[in-house]
Amino acid sequence: MSQNDSFGERLKRRRFLRAAGALGVAGTAGCLEDLQGGGDDGGGTVDVGVVIPYSGDLNDFGGPMQNGFEMAKADINAAGGPAGNDVELHFEDSNSASTQGVNAANKLVDTTGVDALFGAVSSGVTISIAESVTISNEVLHVTPASSSPVISTLDDDDYVWRTRTNDRFVAKVMSRIAQNNDADSAAVLYVNNDFGSALADVFEESFDGEVTAKVGYESGESSYQQSLDQLYEDDPDFVALAGYPESGTTILSQWFEGGYGGNWILHTSLLSDEVIENVGEEVMNGMYGVRTKPPSGGDTESFVSDYEEANPDAQLFSPYSWNSYDALVSWALAAHAADSTDSSDVKEQMRETSNPPGDDVGYDEFGDGVDLLDDGEAVNYAGPSGSVDYDENGDVASDMVVVEVVDGEFQDQETIPASDLV
Repeated sequence: MSQNDSFGERLKRRRFLRAAGALGVAGTAGCLEDLQGGGDDGGGTVDVGVVIPYSGDLNDFGGPMQNGFEMAKADINAAGGPAGNDVELHFEDSNSASTQGVNAANKLVDTTGVDALFGAVSSGVTISIAESVTISNEVLHVTPASSSPVISTLDDDDYVWRTRTNDRFVAKVMSRIAQNNDADSAAVLYVNNDFGSALADVFEESFDGEVTAKVGYESGESSYQQSLDQLYEDDPDFVALAGYPESGTTILSQWFEGGYGGNWILHTSLLSDEVIENVGEEVMNGMYGVRTKPPSGGDTESFVSDYEEANPDAQLFSPYSWNSYDALVSWALAAHAADSTDSSDVKEQMRETSNPPGDDVGYDEFGDGVDLLDDGEAVNYAGPSGSVDYDENGDVASDMVVVEVVDGEFQDQETIPASDLV
């Protein structure tokens, strides 16, 4: 790329390369062609596995996340790839079930022979994959979406990482919302898995009032009346809901139809326009929620613009798309710094290339990062999801935002710095 090219010309060229790269990838999970794998000497192909939900309770996230991964792949390969190898992505459906997720991960590790694995969304699925597949096989594993505090405590020898904030932050803010609304009592309704149970425990630890009930539920049920009856036995002022869109829609609709009263505080996973549309604006107005603060820099705006240009027919967009992009790019920078795609080498460089100090490398700048590393310079990657500063547990931290449903839309009310929640 000529240094004399204008920024606009360089951006157009990168967007063209990205779009061409995305068109070269099969669009459905499990239907990608197997390519001959290259070695660490460069000039070959490095196989990367992605286990995300195309079916089940979290299926809305699979397509947008795949789009984010494919955008990252196109940017990485346009710059020559990590350690001179082109990235080839292999997608498998995790559903929201641990058994299916583990089977998918085993296929990618044992049959495809991937050098790294990304996913899943459900924390329970991610934990099962980590404990059953990636840690024991010493395969570097990055999740862009799973948020359970349990992930931070895994005995993983630094093989498990994530670009999504730990749910301890979310649970603490959920309890703060209830307290700031003068609630004396609250209850928690949670999907019965590692994600839900851990969030319920942190909420209980953080709430100053009385937690009247913690009720677990199973996804995919047609009726949640029994759970709601148990939940509202002592008439809590607020209920914190840790669940997923499909079941959450049913729960909120049945709560309204049953006239239980009180109000709700929703986990990040339920903050979608589709949930409001399916439950009804008149039902959800006044409900609260918590989400990570969307980054506001130019990288985020450019990513969203490029996403829409590359995927004009996409019906959904998820912030997990930019977490997915950052997960793959941060891994690729670490692999290039290691001059190896072997996980045992790459894990040693994950913090070195994404944490300060170092020259800043941002969105659509993988090639710049490669040039800096080749010149012996340190780099500090931050992308469309914000900073990707991995702590000792492989976690990142984000500021949190309190939202309220007003006139059928999620509106930001208050930002709480990550430093207040550590």
